[in-house]
Amino acid sequence: MPTEENKPAVTIEKVDGIPLYLIPKAIADLIKKKGEAVFQIIVERKFHHRYTVKVETFDEHAERVKQEEPARKEGEGHG
Repeated sequence: MPTEENKPAVTIEKVDGIPLYLIPKAIADLIKKKGEAVFQIIVERKFHHRYTVKVETFDEHAERVKQEEPARKEGEGHG
């Protein structure tokens, strides 16, 4: 339909299980893939001193937040 937008699928670039000393290289490589659209870089420590690096654009971040935290219904107030 003409009113629908054709957005590309949201794919978050991430690298799992890398050691601490390779984090800067992993971040640089992921930024090269995303270009100037980088919004957020997340580094999480996993097991045995291994880390996961994620690089998100704003659209990917918005989609992830929408999936994690559904919008509140109108009329729901504090407390």
